Amino acid sequence: MLRGNIRVFSAVSSLIGASMVIVSVLLQPYMLSVGASMAFVGLFVALGSMGGLISAFVQPFGGWLSDRKGRKLFILFGNIQFLMALAFMTLAGVFHNWLFFVPALICLGLSWIINPALNAAIAESVDRHERSMAYSVVMFFRMLPAILISAATGLIADTFGFPGAFLIGILFQVVGASLVLCFMQETIRTGSQRSKMQLTEFTKTMIIPERKLRSFTLVMASDAFFWGIGAAILFGLLSKTYNFSGFQLGIMWSILCISLACSQLIMGRLVQKYGCKKFLMLSEVIGILLMTGWLSFKSFETFALLQIPYGLVISAWVPAINTFVANHTTEKSRAEAIGKLAAFRGIISFPAPYIGGLLYDVTGFETPITAGLMGIALTLILMWRFIHES
Repeated sequence: MLRGNIRVFSAVSSLIGASMVIVSVLLQPYMLSVGASMAFVGLFVALGSMGGLISAFVQPFGGWLSDRKGRKLFILFGNIQFLMALAFMTLAGVFHNWLFFVPALICLGLSWIINPALNAAIAESVDRHERSMAYSVVMFFRMLPAILISAATGLIADTFGFPGAFLIGILFQVVGASLVLCFMQETIRTGSQRSKMQLTEFTKTMIIPERKLRSFTLVMASDAFFWGIGAAILFGLLSKTYNFSGFQLGIMWSILCISLACSQLIMGRLVQKYGCKKFLMLSEVIGILLMTGWLSFKSFETFALLQIPYGLVISAWVPAINTFVANHTTEKSRAEAIGKLAAFRGIISFPAPYIGGLLYDVTGFETPITAGLMGIALTLILMWRFIHES
């Protein structure tokens, strides 16, 4: 499996994963430390995260263009945008001004243009029966460095300040972009000429899911919204409610990544053998138990242990959703379909983190988590009723 592009994507994903550790562990307490409110933290996530509004608009265009101009250009562009986001985040700490997070969230949102191109390129780099394992391998390598550096990243931030940790992330992204530029092989023929009218027509329908994926897309949008209310801002909530330090948050992220890395390849094999729907539902069931734990306990040790089932939520979800989409699309429209799915999910779910932040400011920790828990239970029912595999 570790051959050709999959080898390149695994290495690049390791570097992206290392940078994402820094963002995932430190960004929310970092914003709070320079004067941002919890509501702004939620707004940042709502606009700039993978499920955010900017991502929702950029991914369908990125997918449409990637199907016509190639995968490599947009994977490289996404890496560069992420690098710029990290640079603005670093400046926020240097000048102790939270306004630098405004251009940072724009660049971070634009960086998600990488998603449809990368997911399509992974599918096109292996045989059909190897896809779920290919997605799992790439995800495994994305999580692997996080096991080693999560706690260290938090300790660096606690000792030397947040900007030093984000400078390390910039270095990772420089290396990752260089690997894409030098070693990635294009997976589709490029040079197809399309009229301006075709782009106009696509713009009119960019959030309308592919016919085969409409029920699936509606259920995925429900999932994204309810996970976004509480889980998307969890580290900010824990930092503000229970005063968890950067080092403690780093330990939590490390445990999450260990759980994910240990289970990812197994889940990929099981999805390949038993199908996608069962593991999408399994992910939601574990998520319900996870959120119940968040509501029931307050100690750092318990929240750290709960990162183990959180890892299982992700490791079951990623190969299942990516394989489902890849199996229900063709090469000519695969990245476009991935982008449309991301757009619809993002437009529906983008207010969720901001709503969660407002709920916290008004009522405290339990309300956004409870809202997410009830919504995930509803999504599980919708999933059972409306998702059908061909």
